[in-house]
Amino acid sequence: MNVLLMGAGSVAERPPAAEESRAAAWFDPAEHLGRRGWKYHSPATRYLLAAGHQALGRRHDDLPLDGAPSLRLGVVTGTQYAIAHAHRRMDDTLRTLGVRGISPAEVPAFSMSTPGSQLAIGAGARAFSVTLTNPGTAGLEAVHFAVTALRTDRADRVVAAATDQAPDGDGERELDGAAAVVLSAPDRADRARALAEVTGGLSRFVARGADGGRDPDVVAAAGRRIAALAAGTHGVRLVVSGPAGAARFGAAVRDSVATALAGTGGSLCAPGGEFTEARHCSVSGLLELIALAGTGESALLVSLSDSGHLTAIALRSPSRP
Repeated sequence: MNVLLMGAGSVAERPPAAEESRAAAWFDPAEHLGRRGWKYHSPATRYLLAAGHQALGRRHDDLPLDGAPSLRLGVVTGTQYAIAHAHRRMDDTLRTLGVRGISPAEVPAFSMSTPGSQLAIGAGARAFSVTLTNPGTAGLEAVHFAVTALRTDRADRVVAAATDQAPDGDGERELDGAAAVVLSAPDRADRARALAEVTGGLSRFVARGADGGRDPDVVAAAGRRIAALAAGTHGVRLVVSGPAGAARFGAAVRDSVATALAGTGGSLCAPGGEFTEARHCSVSGLLELIALAGTGESALLVSLSDSGHLTAIALRSPSRP
């Protein structure tokens, strides 16, 4: 069963211009979330709420869903650094002031599940709320999880999202942001309004060998599994994203997918595909997916990490009845 992508939303920091400071504010919570209710939320939670509202087509002051629609809506959130700042701040406070220096209002920020839980509460999603934390790939893993949940009838709609606040000490390489998509089971009435159709996905871990490199046989096997998601399709757009340190790994995956796809009778729209640096941490894969949704292109999106995590999602234009 293929899954329809019905809505998308994102807020993402852009690299500062030469005359701008990285510290300059790029996100105004009041603009997205109103003037109340977000004071004690972490930045990553605020980003996620803004992106989630956009994807669902709801305002910040809309009432949560209730009844049967609430019971059939799920939320799955990917993140890598959402609570890193909160942990660092709490650690510093405990070492200097002790437990009395911790405000009760900020204690919930200690949990990695807090951003996704806040989105689920605000939207009235009662089917499930799940948080995934694999580095780099968690955003596309959220989509993969959502597709599986819809195929197994755990929900009728799922918000698949990612949010991250870039870690301190990284200069200007990594950036903040959040993205969300709303996925639903196929419905004849919805198909004409869908932005895209997700035809499948997979997640793998490619370990390093004794020589420190990736096992070429394992990479080739992963490439075959990814290519099988678009077997026989011509003009597939292949986008592989990951941190700069994973460029060689990304190139090997890209080449193995291209070779395997050709073996199925398919082809890429650009020889060798693309490798893009994942500057928005776990959000990067979802941003790539949103950019391709609605273009009508068949695509394979791959997120990977320098530690060996790999997640792929296959996307195409929604087929007409």
